[in-house]
Amino acid sequence: MRFPPGANWAAALVVGLVVVGGAAVSVVPTFKTQIIGSNGGVTNPGVLSTVAPSGLLATINPLTQGGTPQPGATAAGGLTSNKLAAPPGLECAPGKNGGATDVGVSATNIQLATTLAESGNASSFLGDARYGMLAVLSQVNRSGGICGRQLSLQPVDDGFQAQDGETDIRNFINSGYFALAVVPSSEGLNAASTAGDIDRAGIPVVGTDGMLYSQYKDPWIWPVSTSTISTAHIAAIQAYKAGARTFGIVYDKHYHFGLEGEAAFKAAISRQPGAKLNADIGIDPGQQDYSSDVGNFISGTASQPGCAPCDFTFMLLEPNTAISWIKSDNSKNGYVFGSKETSGPQPLFVSSFGQACGARCNNMWVWTGFNADYPPFDSQQAVGDYVNAIKSVSGSADTANQFLEGSYVGMELLVKALRDVGPYVTRARLKQVLDGTTWDSHLADPLHWQAGNHFANTSMLGFTIQYSQGFNGFQFQTGPLKDPWPNLDHPN
Repeated sequence: MRFPPGANWAAALVVGLVVVGGAAVSVVPTFKTQIIGSNGGVTNPGVLSTVAPSGLLATINPLTQGGTPQPGATAAGGLTSNKLAAPPGLECAPGKNGGATDVGVSATNIQLATTLAESGNASSFLGDARYGMLAVLSQVNRSGGICGRQLSLQPVDDGFQAQDGETDIRNFINSGYFALAVVPSSEGLNAASTAGDIDRAGIPVVGTDGMLYSQYKDPWIWPVSTSTISTAHIAAIQAYKAGARTFGIVYDKHYHFGLEGEAAFKAAISRQPGAKLNADIGIDPGQQDYSSDVGNFISGTASQPGCAPCDFTFMLLEPNTAISWIKSDNSKNGYVFGSKETSGPQPLFVSSFGQACGARCNNMWVWTGFNADYPPFDSQQAVGDYVNAIKSVSGSADTANQFLEGSYVGMELLVKALRDVGPYVTRARLKQVLDGTTWDSHLADPLHWQAGNHFANTSMLGFTIQYSQGFNGFQFQTGPLKDPWPNLDHPN
C-alpha cells in the first residue's frame, strides 16, 4: 500500500487484523488527522500535541511534571533507570490511561508506521524484517497491550527508493501516526532525516537498522544496530591484526551504505602502518555481468595496482550484486576476485547469500551486530526466545539474518520504552526515556543512548560462511569487536 501524494486522510481507515501466532495484530490502523488541543482547537499532527488528559491542567509540561526518572527503576529485559512516574489521576490500566494524550494515541491504541524494502535490490536482506516487528507486536497485544492500549502498525514497501520512502514518511507524519518503528528501509529514512522532516515533526523513530550515519546524528532517531561505518572500521582492523597489509574494496556506489562504508574503510586503512589500498572500485548494483570491473580490480588500472592478489578485500555490496560480482570473476586463481581473504558487511549475513555463493564463499567473513542463531549463541535463552518468536509469525524467515534480528530488537526497544513512559504517552516523554536508557537485550552488548549520542551499538561479531557440498551455516570466529572510531569518518 502506498499513500498517494497529497492525499486527504481525514476519514478514518478501517482496522485490518491479521491473526499471527493466535493473536490479532492490527496492521492497518484507524487514525484521525485532527487532534483536539487543550484550548479546544485543532493541533498540527506534525507537532507535539497539547492534549491534556482528563483531570490534568492544560499547562502540564510532559518533560517535568510526573516525569522524574525513578531511582533504581528496572523494567523486564534490562531497560533501566529511566522509568517515568504517571501524572496524578492516571494509571496504567484500561480506562484510566488518559485517553488521547498525543498525536496517534487514543485510550485503546497507539498508531505506529514503518517503511519496508520488500521489493527491489534490498529485499534480499531486508525482506524478512517485518516479521521481527510483528513477532513483538503479537506478544504485546496478546498480553493486553501497554497500559490498556493495543499497538497497531502500518507498513509500506518503498522498494528501498529514497524519494518514495521520504514521501511515505511525510505521509505518515501528516496522517497523525505517533511514532515510526524500526523503519528497515534506510534510504527513505535518510532522505527524510537529512531534509529535516523528522525533526520538524518531532516524531520518534525507534529501533532502526543503523546502516547510515543520519540515524545516529538525528536527535529523534534511536538505532539498535551497528553502523556500516563501524562495520568497515572493524573489518579493516581485524584483517590488519591478522596480518593483512594489502587491501581492496568493491562497493555499491548507488546506495548510501556503500558510499559511507567505502570512505570509512579507506580511512581505517590509512591509520594502519604499512597498509596499502591497492584496489578501490565502485559499481552500480543490479547488473548481471561485472567482468570488466572485476578485471580492473584484479589487474589494476593506471591509478591503482590492483589485487593480484590482495591480502584482504571488503565486499560492500548487497547479496544479489555480490553474487553477480563473484560469478564475473573468471581468473581461476583460487581466490575470490584476487583476494586471499574476503569479508562482507551485515547485508551478506543471510543464509540465501551463503547458499547462492557456493564453494567460492567458503570461509568468507561476514559480520553481524547481534548474537546469531549459531553456536555458541544458539544455546542462549534470549536467542531461543527470539527464534521461537519469529517462528510463531513466519515459518520461512531466516532467523540468522541480522536485519530480521535487528527489527526484533528494535521493536522490543520501542515496547519497553513505551512501558517506561507509562500511561501518559507523549512523544516528548518517549524521547526523554530513550535519551536516558541503558538496555541489555541479551542479543547484543548492553546498549546506552543519551541526548547527543545515539551510538549505542558499536560492536560486531565475525563469522565465516561454511560451504561443503552445500551451505552449512555460519561459524563464529571472533567478537564482539568494538569500533574505536565510531565518531570518525562520517560524511558531512
